[in-house]
Amino acid sequence: MNPAQVMLVLRIVLALLLYGFLGLLFWMLWQDVRSAALHAAGRGRRLGRLLVLESALPQLPAGVEFPLLPITSLGRAPTNTASLPDDTASLEHALLHLRDGQWWLEDLASRNGTRLNDATIDDPSPVMAGDVISIGRVKLKLEMETE
Repeated sequence: MNPAQVMLVLRIVLALLLYGFLGLLFWMLWQDVRSAALHAAGRGRRLGRLLVLESALPQLPAGVEFPLLPITSLGRAPTNTASLPDDTASLEHALLHLRDGQWWLEDLASRNGTRLNDATIDDPSPVMAGDVISIGRVKLKLEMETE
């Protein structure tokens, strides 16, 4: 093989490698876009709700609903997902989060504590549909969406 043929073969191999790299790059970008679209579609679906069962607060009557998000914060602060205007609740009172398909309730070192089915919790506790969460003078029932 003369030097001109070697250079031609090297150019062809280099061009194939470059096109292969670009093809792989576009395929990876396409997979990432598809994954992001599926994730965004999943965020839009409702996971369930927290339903106010009992409340001693006139501004939060029974029947009020709060949507469940993968991380749902509960407390007195208006920035919480479930804002409870109760002076016996802490600003950031408790956290309800979805982990590996299971809901967990965690007290955030609140002064008056968080109760799950009338039992005070100290550590993150699993929560099922129908369980009642008590924060201050408010009782919330966890309801799941049926698909």
